[in-house]
Amino acid sequence: MKVNFEDLVKDSITLSKMIPKDKYKFVYGIPSGGILTAHIIAQEIGASQLTAEEFNNAIIEGEILLVDDLIDSGNTIKKCQDKCKQDLDTAVLYSKPHSPTVTYLLKQIPHEWVYLPHEKEGTGAEEHIVRILEHIGENPLREGLIDTPKRVLKMYEEIFRGYKKEKEPKVTVFENGKDGIVYDEMILDTGNFYSNCEHHMLPFFGQYWFAYIPNPQGNILGLSKVARVIDYYAAKLQIQERLTKEIVDALWTALTVEKANKDYIQVIEPIGMALVMKGEHLCKTMRGCKKKGEMTTSVMRGAFKDKPATRSEFLSFINS
Repeated sequence: MKVNFEDLVKDSITLSKMIPKDKYKFVYGIPSGGILTAHIIAQEIGASQLTAEEFNNAIIEGEILLVDDLIDSGNTIKKCQDKCKQDLDTAVLYSKPHSPTVTYLLKQIPHEWVYLPHEKEGTGAEEHIVRILEHIGENPLREGLIDTPKRVLKMYEEIFRGYKKEKEPKVTVFENGKDGIVYDEMILDTGNFYSNCEHHMLPFFGQYWFAYIPNPQGNILGLSKVARVIDYYAAKLQIQERLTKEIVDALWTALTVEKANKDYIQVIEPIGMALVMKGEHLCKTMRGCKKKGEMTTSVMRGAFKDKPATRSEFLSFINS
């Protein structure tokens, strides 16, 4: 999302109309993005705008309003409040869906990078990667690293495509019996998966085994759809337990059919569904205790959960 200068000014004036004119004596804009918005708000509500030195060092009597252009995690605002040891009211132009609550907010924007007028488009996120390279002791200007921030961002767009709703695969299903045969036995699919741990942003990867028993009155999955669903939910920061459940939830929903009868709606679900995922987590293998980080998770529903013989048949495929 790109915000131009004209939009920023217009939005700042709109935000100022949400703020009572007689409530605050001082306005402080968090550098650097909040300074322009704070200047506009101070003029509109008749308050004085504090400089950074005044905010950090002076003892200010009366109410202070903190102003910023964008709140993401809320850490910047918290640092300002900690400096003056006050729980200050806040006015912010834009926030993300996960952002902490502020006193006055103009609009919430989607999960995407926001380019503001004082930033050059395409460099905001890259600068953070440059700082990470400096933090670990590297020289981001050496020949091999000059284009690394761009490459990392491009890679992130690919491996974290699971955050983009438009990338969610359409799960194609077919009516059971449409091809001339009604199938109500186990169907098994297996393959590899790759994801990233949300605790350390390191990969975990391995093999999955998925099985389901279609309902004779229900539907059958398209051949490639299991792999596509697994790839989509794995393409974001995850824990393996949640990943396993999200996949089964999505596929179970796709196979569930509602048929309207004369007096009621009949819900037709699969006879059973199971997913086992075995992954190696590099956050354990590469760091910390530095031991092989293997984990197995499973979700069983219907016959796979309720009938030991069905579950044993499925597990025999994994152990063979």
